[in-house]
Order: sequence, then structure tokens, then C-alpha cells
Amino acid sequence: MPTCMLKAQSQTKLHRLYDDRRSGEHMALSSGAMSSALGRRLILFTCCLALSAAAAASSAAAVVGDVAGGDNKLMMGRFLRWQAAYNRSYATAEERERRFQVYRRNIEHIEATNRAGNLTYTLGENQFADLTEQEFLDLYAMKAMPSSLRRDAGRKQANFSAVDAPTSVDWRAKGAVTPIKNQGPSCSSCWAFVTAATIESITKIKTGKLVSLSEQELIDCDPYDGGCNLGYFVNGYKWVIENGGLTTEANYPYQARRNYCSRSKAAQRAARISDYVQVPAGESQLQQAVAQQPVAAAIEMGGSLQFYSGGVFSGQCGTRMNHAITVVGYGADANTGLKYWLVKNSWGTSWGERGYLRMRRDFTRSGLCGIALDLAYPVV
Repeated sequence: MPTCMLKAQSQTKLHRLYDDRRSGEHMALSSGAMSSALGRRLILFTCCLALSAAAAASSAAAVVGDVAGGDNKLMMGRFLRWQAAYNRSYATAEERERRFQVYRRNIEHIEATNRAGNLTYTLGENQFADLTEQEFLDLYAMKAMPSSLRRDAGRKQANFSAVDAPTSVDWRAKGAVTPIKNQGPSCSSCWAFVTAATIESITKIKTGKLVSLSEQELIDCDPYDGGCNLGYFVNGYKWVIENGGLTTEANYPYQARRNYCSRSKAAQRAARISDYVQVPAGESQLQQAVAQQPVAAAIEMGGSLQFYSGGVFSGQCGTRMNHAITVVGYGADANTGLKYWLVKNSWGTSWGERGYLRMRRDFTRSGLCGIALDLAYPVV
């Protein structure tokens, strides 16, 4: 079972690295965060940062491919542009030099991988470029969920008919998917983002209204999960049912930390569910489910997924679930014909295909990275 439990010992050091970044990226993690008092103080800064970041990112992109393994001055210039694009600063010159060396190794890996030209996907420079793979996992990955959190797991299983599912589905095209959000590295809350995302989608499908719902309410108020430390979308559904619904993101904006539950905000319910269903393992079952609505799932992330930038991902990974995602469609690539799952992630739009991942489909019964093993969806 998946959970978003951060590794506390390594987090302390890594979070110091991100202290300056939080004022920019973290407090603009989701579209509702700007309604908070802190968000209002940061709005002018964030808008200006967005403009400068876009220009810096464009400048950095212009030199892709011409410095890997080459002149140190050129690589340092690229690193400085990357720092500006992602609002990254470091406490000491020693830390800055260490991060530069990590960045350099990552860029060399990214460009060597892309030059090989034998993959169905590409890697790219993104906000994770100054992190080693282990640091990336320490900040964003999950650990095995304690048995105490497995509340009512397996209570109900989907029972699909033999009717063939459509050859392709994209719930974004049907207006049933909210914009990409960003959980940030200071709060391991992927479970809350997936819980909210799937409820947003089924609410739109059933009522015609697409409303961005509050992950922060789940983090603060759900007693069955661990806020920024650990959680599971099935438990999130259970709590939303017991609470009588979930409020909007605008009413209860994302803070990337666990606070006391605001009962007054939680009482202003914008979406309700009556039940949840777990989907039997298997890609054919997942396809049947996604044909009906977006589905919560878990995958093993790491390795090449850290720098995934586009294409149909078919890299190496196992089935040790350490990240929760939302499957919002499936189809086949127009150029290669490769079948894929369309995945909504919660790492912002700088990662992947504007925040989305296309993962190879019809790979194994369990799915690539275990995508078809642990599945559920809410019922209105």
C-alpha cells in the first residue's frame, strides 16, 4: 500500500537547502494559495519571479547540448541561469559548489541519455537538477505504509462488464481535470493531491461543475493519514465521506505544511462523495475504470522519472510503490504507435509534459512501475 512518508533524517539537511525557495515556489504551489495572507504578501514577488524565470529558462534552453562534458565556464553560466529560473540560492559557497557538481553530473547524464537516441522518451533539465537521485527520493518518495493506516482497504472491488473500453480517453479534453498543482518538497502530500483530483473529476462528470478542491483540508483534518508525513488515497476517501464532503482550494488554500484543522472552513463543503471503489489489479481493469472516470493509482518513481520531459516513458522501474498519481486517460502515440497511460502528477508544470506523464501501456499485467496494482476511485 502506498504512503507519502518522508525520510526524516535526510529531510532536515535538504530542507535547509530549500528554505529560500519556499517563499517563491512553495507558497504558489496551488492555484488557491494566493488567497492566504502570506500569499497576498508574496503576489507581487511571485508575478515578477514568473516573468524572470520564464526568460531565464528560455535562455538556459538555448544552450542545451553544447556544454555537457565541455567547458566549465559554459556549464557554470548554464547553472547560474538555472538558479535564476528556479529561484535557487545556497547558504554557503561550499554548498553552492557541491550543488554545481551535482547539477553538472545530472546535465551530463540527461544529455548522454538523449544523444543515445534509442528511447521512446526524453529527459530534460528541471527543478530537480541540483539533487542527487537519493536526495530526490528523500524529498518526494514514499515508504511502505504502516498497517495501522490500512483502514478498510479492500472493502469493495469494482466489477466491470465485458463491454470494450474506447481505444483512447482524455478527461482533460472533456473539461474534467483541474490544472496541474505542486505539492513541493517540504510536504509529502501526493496522497492528498490524488484524493482531491479524483473527487474534482467525478464531481465534474456528475454535476457539470469543475471546482478545485482543498488538499490542505485533507492534510490538516484527516485523522487517518499523516498529513505531510504519510497517507493513502483510500483513507482520504473514507474521511471525505465521514466529513460530508471537501471544501474548495480557494477557501482552504495549500500551505505545504500541517496546521490545526479549521473546522469552520471544512464545514463549507463544495463536493461530496458517497463511496469509493477499489479496482482489481491489471491493465485491462485499469482501462475499464479510466474509461469511466480518472483513477487514483500508485507507482514506483525514481531513476529516469526525475528528469522525464516528454514522450512515452518506458524506463526501468519496479513495483515498490512510493508515489501516488492520477490516471486521467490513455491512448497511443501518433508517431510511434506506443500505447500509454496519461498521468496527472503533482510536481508543477516544469516537470514532464507540462506536469503530465505518458507511461507505456500494455507492458505487463501489473503495468510499468506497478501502475495497475493499487487503484481506486470515488463514487458520488
